[in-house]
Amino acid sequence: MVTLALGVTVPLAVAQDPVDKGTIAILVNSLDNPYYAAEAHAADAKARELGYQTLIQSHNEDVNRQRELISLAVGRGVKGIVLDNADSSASGAAVQYAKDQGVPTVLINREIPQDGVALAQLTHNNVQAASQVAQAFVERMGEQGEYVELTCNLADNNCVTRSEAFHQVLDQYPEMTMVARQDAKGVLLNAKQSMDSILQEHPNVRGVIAGNGPVALGAIASLQAARRDQVVVAGIDGSNDERDAIRAGHLYATAMLQAQQLASDGVAVLDAHLAGADDGGPERRLYRGILITEENASRVNDFSYSDE
Repeated sequence: MVTLALGVTVPLAVAQDPVDKGTIAILVNSLDNPYYAAEAHAADAKARELGYQTLIQSHNEDVNRQRELISLAVGRGVKGIVLDNADSSASGAAVQYAKDQGVPTVLINREIPQDGVALAQLTHNNVQAASQVAQAFVERMGEQGEYVELTCNLADNNCVTRSEAFHQVLDQYPEMTMVARQDAKGVLLNAKQSMDSILQEHPNVRGVIAGNGPVALGAIASLQAARRDQVVVAGIDGSNDERDAIRAGHLYATAMLQAQQLASDGVAVLDAHLAGADDGGPERRLYRGILITEENASRVNDFSYSDE
């Protein structure tokens, strides 16, 4: 374990490869969240496979903390950074700082608006994933009925994109009526509280479409407490908890985001660059979501999908 100047304890994973290429910093949101933990695990494993040591840390979606961690990583002489950033619109300066110090950054999951600042930006195709989920939701609803949208966090561009993509599908069906829309901030408890309130005002709700997994699970908790098990719920993320909820019949569908593939590929892009090679890909790269229903839920594990 290594303790940085901020008083933060950072796990130091020593590479198993006898060739020591230096250290890569892996910075994500809270490691208590299974999605971000899956990112960190996959990036760490790929980095060690390629001969790097790793510094793994979480910024908890705090832009100031992210800036301090990037500064500390640069000061420690890291070769590069793999970053799931704290705020899409406010993180460009920190990435630019790293670049100015000769430290390349590969962004995963969240983009920044600027081009040419990050080495690469690997993100999920939120339009495709959300559209696919919305279409499955409409079909399950029989193209009619009252529904609720619980967004994941409208300060996150990914969540805004998902909501817009939902409505590109849902708004085509005149008998689908949205009776409430609330931002649950991506948190299960917030979603449960929002859904509790909505059910009091709109007892005839037949469906809930959620912007991420924790929000979908929070809605399910509320519906179960209200004995409304027949309400159709769909979400996005593809966590093990969502997988289990689908298998139990509580969640109809989700889109699994390929967190492990995204993070592993991010390290590979960084490694190619550090070796003086260009992997040939564009700066911005999209990874498709995989629609998960009862038929294929057993193939999901820690944001990785098995075709077997």
